[in-house]
Order: sequence, then C-alpha cells, then structure tokens
Amino acid sequence: MTASVVDTNVLLVANGANDKANAEPGAACRLSAIDSLVEVTERHTLMLDRGDEILDEYKKKCNYSGQPGVGDQFFRWAHQNAASLTAVELTVHPNRRFTEFPDDPRLAPFDWDDRVFVAVAVAGPTPNRILNAVDSDYRNHQHALQQAGVTVEELCPSLLTGP
Repeated sequence: MTASVVDTNVLLVANGANDKANAEPGAACRLSAIDSLVEVTERHTLMLDRGDEILDEYKKKCNYSGQPGVGDQFFRWAHQNAASLTAVELTVHPNRRFTEFPDDPRLAPFDWDDRVFVAVAVAGPTPNRILNAVDSDYRNHQHALQQAGVTVEELCPSLLTGP
C-alpha cells in the first residue's frame, strides 16, 4: 500500500479556497483533491511527522471543527487519528530545515514551509507519494525530487507552471 504525504494546498483546494495567487482551481481540480483526501482517509495511508509539523501547517489554514469543507474534515480526521497513522521522526537542520530534506543545491530555493512534506516522504517507508494540487514548487524541482526518491502526484497539472 502506498503511503501519502498531503500538502496543505490539497486541503485548501478541497475546501474551495486557494492561497496561491497564480492558480485558480476549477471544479475538476477540486474534485480531484476531494477524491484524493477521501482515498487517504479510507485507507489510513497518511504519513505525518512525530513533531506535528504537518498538523501545525494544516492548523494554520483549516478549521479543527471539520467544517465547512472537505479539507477541514480531513484535518480533523488527521488530528484525531494521528496516533494510529505512520509517523516519522525528523531532525532539525539549520540550513535545510530538516536533515531528511535532500542535501541538493538544486533544492535550495524550495519553499521552507513545504520542506516538511518532502522530509517526511524521504524518511517514511516506501512506496510513498506527496499529493500536490496547485504548488508549482514541486514541478519546478521535479528532477531533484525524483533523484531523492520522492514521487509527487500532481492532482491539477494543468494549473502548474514550470518544466
């Protein structure tokens, strides 16, 4: 079974919102995000970190009550089920944020907040994947991420810019 690391933008798109100014997700993108979150919850395949960095990222953008959107429901489910989900230990690193984040100069511009998702994917059991809806950082760094063993499933590829 494939384990999943879910970027916060998937939750936002499932909620019908977006924090990226350059991408407006449409109905097909939102449905893809919703379907992916439902799949992860039904199979209990979400991967987290033991330091709750990912849950803290979700908390910044989602409502713990589980309302009003599917992304909020997913956040609540992840929080309530965290103890039974796969979680990996991450080690803080001053330059890369986490030791588990690949030490590759091509990844130096990768978003600091999103490094937790990559670090968990690298540290977790394989096979695993990162689910992404609208963050072009993953596409812009796809070759370096692939060489580090990170698979990114782009849920809304037509909205992404980059190579």
